[in-house]
Amino acid sequence: MNSEVRVCAPAKINLALEVLGKRTDGYHDIATVMTTVNLLDQVTMRPADTLSVSLHGSHAGDIDPENDLAGNAAKTLADIVGRSPNVQIEIKKMIPSPGGLGGGSSDAAAVLRGLDQMWELNWSVARLAEIGAMIGSDVPFFVHGGTAYCTGRGEVVEPLRDIQKLLLLVLLPPIPAQRNKTTEMFDALHAHDFSNGHTARRLAHRISRGAPPPANDLTNAFESVIERMKPELVAHYGAYATVSAPRLHLCGAGPAVYLLVHQRAKLSELRNGLEHVGATVFEAHTITRSEATKIEIVS
Repeated sequence: MNSEVRVCAPAKINLALEVLGKRTDGYHDIATVMTTVNLLDQVTMRPADTLSVSLHGSHAGDIDPENDLAGNAAKTLADIVGRSPNVQIEIKKMIPSPGGLGGGSSDAAAVLRGLDQMWELNWSVARLAEIGAMIGSDVPFFVHGGTAYCTGRGEVVEPLRDIQKLLLLVLLPPIPAQRNKTTEMFDALHAHDFSNGHTARRLAHRISRGAPPPANDLTNAFESVIERMKPELVAHYGAYATVSAPRLHLCGAGPAVYLLVHQRAKLSELRNGLEHVGATVFEAHTITRSEATKIEIVS
């Protein structure tokens, strides 16, 4: 058994996110195109006598290690394998949470991929993604990494070809972390916020042909909820828009947003302007599937 495994756990952005309607099981059907970016947590795992999870780094904040998805992933996989989850999990948190960037789900996926190596299971990505679906809706996407079209409650993943690198700025408003934020956002959807998924399907088809994502297809159903219910966020986004002419795009259920920037953009000036109006700014770019699923084995 490997003595130490270090796994990349990237954030994601939603290029398109449509909600199709509410299901009888209480979840919602969605159609989304997501892609991983180089805003990364680092997950390190070592053999231990018992399971332990520790978090540190600039965005560890108030995350409770006892209830973190990473520990849940280790316990779930161990139960299926029929062994004890005897592993020490250390997470360097660089992805802000909660922000809509999928940090917790990405950490859980990293644990599944890392333990597959550490415990020498050699299971397929598809099998690990099925286990990921038991932990959280976004976990299967992160098991795959890269760019993908996701349906169901998000757990049905159709990998797409790697997109051409996109440069972006991720902006986090200065608001307190909100528990159960995603559930509240889903509950606040109205019937007129639902759509047929056509935009996400069209975007996925375009990416599968190697074409870049058009700005008009970058959409997110939760933007309407924020416009109705979150005046503080609307004010922050309005201030950001005065600095950055390009349209802002919501990450998941927010509150983080991103804007795509041109190769020749003066990033330092743009960043300074956005920070001046209160945003925490992360410079990022999209990454390939192989970059998103990188594992380092330390013997």
